[in-house]
Amino acid sequence: MVQPDSGRQRGSAFTAVPSLLIAAAFFIPVAIPSLFGWMNGLLAVPVFFLFKTLNDEKQATLYIRNGLILAAAGALFLNQLLLIVFGMAMLPLGFGLYRSAQRLEDPVTAAAKGIITLGLSWVVFWGVYGLLAGINPYTSLLTMLDNSFGQIIEIYRKSSELPADVLYQLEQIITGIQDFLPRILPGLLAGSVIITVWLNQVIGNNLLLRLKPDLAAWPRYSRWQLPEKLVWLVILAAILSFVGSGTIKDAGYCLVIVSLIIYFFQGMAVFIHLLDRWKVPGYLRIVLYVILAVQSYGLLLLAVIGIGDIWIDFRKLAGDKETNN
Repeated sequence: MVQPDSGRQRGSAFTAVPSLLIAAAFFIPVAIPSLFGWMNGLLAVPVFFLFKTLNDEKQATLYIRNGLILAAAGALFLNQLLLIVFGMAMLPLGFGLYRSAQRLEDPVTAAAKGIITLGLSWVVFWGVYGLLAGINPYTSLLTMLDNSFGQIIEIYRKSSELPADVLYQLEQIITGIQDFLPRILPGLLAGSVIITVWLNQVIGNNLLLRLKPDLAAWPRYSRWQLPEKLVWLVILAAILSFVGSGTIKDAGYCLVIVSLIIYFFQGMAVFIHLLDRWKVPGYLRIVLYVILAVQSYGLLLLAVIGIGDIWIDFRKLAGDKETNN
């Protein structure tokens, strides 16, 4: 009696709501990549959310498996199997965040493990893809970037509206970026991994806080705080950038990029905490977020605030002022 019932559950799991939602989440960026390709970077969210809300790893795995089969069938029909495989590289991150939450690990530890997990997943994906395609993905990326800059220069050269001196200055700027970008590309790639993990972790936890607050993995993002010892990464990056030369100097630049990204998240947490404490209305928050996104100095300011929070602790300082008042 038990086995037939189990069989019916497995058969109906293809049409179960969780399976269909997983299938939709993985298939939409494959079907319409021009509009929803960005969703490939957030596919750990539904996996993490499903594991946390079901709290049954076998059942969640069954739903995810069947959803992926449906999505893969659709991708195969559209001849986009590579994109669905790339999306599946986010599965280890989603499951890893869930296991970190089950172990009651703090957000920073969970994020660190997530960065390692996603980094290895992408390295394996691109490594296998490179072997099958007979190319070096990293070299191909450098070549593509170099060709893009060359095309930009050609477009400006063909423009008759620009004065000769302005055109010369533009060419010098673009050529400088073209020469400098390969030196910091490893840092940019590492930063993309960090940003992807942060987005999935924050969005997944916020969904739980809104829909299933009793199952939330971590406290609100405004309470997250980096360990003080991580400031040595900033110090090391500064030393290598100013003192080093050649490859060592380039490594310092890459560490500067990684450090700025990490402490930008810390500064954002402080900023959101202050907005919550001061009860800033939602429409005004949107305006402030847009200003920070548009102004490059705003992003740098948040990174500086994140570093300064190590010693000043803005959140505790704001709380003490409010208590005194």
